[in-house]
Amino acid sequence: MTARITPGPPANPNDLTAAKELAELLAGELETVREQADKWRTGLGALIGLATLVGAIRGAGGAAALGTTGKIVAGVLLLLSVAVSGAGSFVAMRAAYGFPTRRIAEATVDELHARRARRLRQACRDLRRSVVAAYLALALVLGSLGITWFA
Repeated sequence: MTARITPGPPANPNDLTAAKELAELLAGELETVREQADKWRTGLGALIGLATLVGAIRGAGGAAALGTTGKIVAGVLLLLSVAVSGAGSFVAMRAAYGFPTRRIAEATVDELHARRARRLRQACRDLRRSVVAAYLALALVLGSLGITWFA
């Protein structure tokens, strides 16, 4: 059994335009993800500052009225928010800037494409993780504030 390959119909101008637009979109996809991750990293840094500020302002005065359990819970929530923000900042920075790796100069084109695809998948995963970390850190800060204000 032999396979016979025959050319398809010739490409029309719309096909060529669509192929060019797709190639440009794919070429800029990693850079787009990295730009988004850089912005999330900045937001997570602001959340770390917010948690620190909340702890400094509300810590002494607000925690004085709390019982021992309330102080512990509010402190743990505030500490967790800083830890989650820090971890989220790390993955956002890794998504934005990549992670230092050894470069191989003699790679084939297919290897380069595969490496770029792996970097894109990793950057997208890291960006999603940083978004989750940002919302989780914000929820932890708000939980700590809620305890100090209402407990």
